Amino acid sequence: MTRRLARGKASIGAAGAPRRIAALVLVLCLAAWAQRVSHAEGTQAPSGPLTVYRAAKIITMEPAMPEARVVAVRDGAIVAVGRDLEDLAARHASHRIRIGRHVKLLADGAFFSRLMQMNPPGYPDGRHGAWLTEPDHLLAQARPFWNAGYDVHVHVNGDRGLDVVLDMLATLLSEKPRFDHRLCLEHMGFSTEDQTRRIAALGAVVSAQPYYLYVLGDEYAERGLGYERASQISRLASLVARGIPLTLHSDLTMAPSQPLRLAWVAANCLTMDGTLMAPAQRLTVDQALRAVTSDAAFVLRMEDRIGSIRAGKSADFTVLERDPYEVGAAGLAEIPVWGTVFEGRPHPVAR
Repeated sequence: MTRRLARGKASIGAAGAPRRIAALVLVLCLAAWAQRVSHAEGTQAPSGPLTVYRAAKIITMEPAMPEARVVAVRDGAIVAVGRDLEDLAARHASHRIRIGRHVKLLADGAFFSRLMQMNPPGYPDGRHGAWLTEPDHLLAQARPFWNAGYDVHVHVNGDRGLDVVLDMLATLLSEKPRFDHRLCLEHMGFSTEDQTRRIAALGAVVSAQPYYLYVLGDEYAERGLGYERASQISRLASLVARGIPLTLHSDLTMAPSQPLRLAWVAANCLTMDGTLMAPAQRLTVDQALRAVTSDAAFVLRMEDRIGSIRAGKSADFTVLERDPYEVGAAGLAEIPVWGTVFEGRPHPVAR
């Protein structure tokens, strides 16, 4: 991918209706903007996430398939039923619906509620974090998916929780070595430099939630963790410096589903009150954009389809009205979005 994907005048339009757009064309892997456009003529895109439920046995009461093991649900309705994920994919996957071999597990508690598991000195007020899954159970949950070749994603927030997840990964690798496993650390609100080195050594990837610093940095500096640790929330530059693939997510409703705003937070490390936290952890504009484009696609194992503009990839991109490399880090969040190109067809944002 070239540093500047496209500049100046871009001509994007349906046959017979060309449009001239002063814009930069930029691929955004995240689905936030794609949800603004129709998936087909006269059809609105689904509004909610796809959730897959698994059970040892699901009695369907349907003659065609009396028993199943997986059910996919979106917007309160069943959209697919199958015997396993592979069966589900074979029956219902298409160029618009992707059913991958991914599983998400939960380690420690949430960052906003201060239930993440922290190493000493812990919390100044004496509180304790919580385990959503006890460490021994977490390993037991992960093992069958790891052995079956799934991409494992783990919700983890505190540095103690991160130690547990990295210990789990080390155990899984010793039991069944896997190359390019891409175990993904989801959120990862607080970590240390030693843990960053270990993440790189174990071959994990990170999907970070940068908004923790923006929303909670000042409050946690005052009463939640103390300034030293609060200023180190979301240590993104350390990850990039060690070559760890990094993507950013909103975790809606924890942050707005606006990739450029997430990139702005990652590139500026400012809180809501304007406090600069850990300037050494700021990403460059290029690094921040890659975290919502090409690196995000890599973390999702979709780099062959999306993430950059290249012949052979999906013709899905976002059209910006200003060049982010010229605007710079300070202006990323304010760049107007003209619209999207989805499956090669332009869809301007409704004004």
